[in-house]
Amino acid sequence: MGRKKSFDEQAVIDAAIAVFSEHGYAGTDVGLVCERAGIGRSSFYNTFESLDAVFLRALHDYTATGIPVRTELDSSEEPAPVLLYHRLGGQLAMQCEDEKRTGCLSANTAAELGREVDAVCTILDPDREAWLTTYRRLLERGQRSGHIRSELDPLVHARLIYSVLAGLRIAARVMPEDEVLSQARAFVACLCTPQGTATLPEQPTRPTEGSIPS
Repeated sequence: MGRKKSFDEQAVIDAAIAVFSEHGYAGTDVGLVCERAGIGRSSFYNTFESLDAVFLRALHDYTATGIPVRTELDSSEEPAPVLLYHRLGGQLAMQCEDEKRTGCLSANTAAELGREVDAVCTILDPDREAWLTTYRRLLERGQRSGHIRSELDPLVHARLIYSVLAGLRIAARVMPEDEVLSQARAFVACLCTPQGTATLPEQPTRPTEGSIPS
């Protein structure tokens, strides 16, 4: 009869998300994850196949936190420029409030591993496509309402939004918060008509603490 686990498996994955976000794939070992989760190595290996398996599950679970955020963006009646600024600026503001300024596990992993690991691409590729679809819909909605410039290609600029957020996440690791947020706001304003620019708030809404979706 097997021994009953004395820890929450999901808590270990959550600890792994934090550790991989801070130290990267190459800089993380089992000891760091066990220390953060408060378990022993034997418990770890009795439950998980390997550190790589935990990394892939952590990355999968992390990207899944973006699903309700995308649903909210799709269903919100707020003007598209407001939603885009809350999305970009809110994420960056929360990152700047973090003492370690760790940022996004997905963006950090993409920067570190590129397309070297097929299993990682299998997780990150559909997540990126889902964000591009949401951003494209937002832009199209904004064009219909007169808030987003009509001459912009929604798909091309959806990709640009994704890339700009990824780049600003890196900048936010070292740059003062006000400088990062001013860049995010200026970028969104560049997508807007004068009517759309008028809707932009001075400060973005920060997401719920502890959730930094991809």
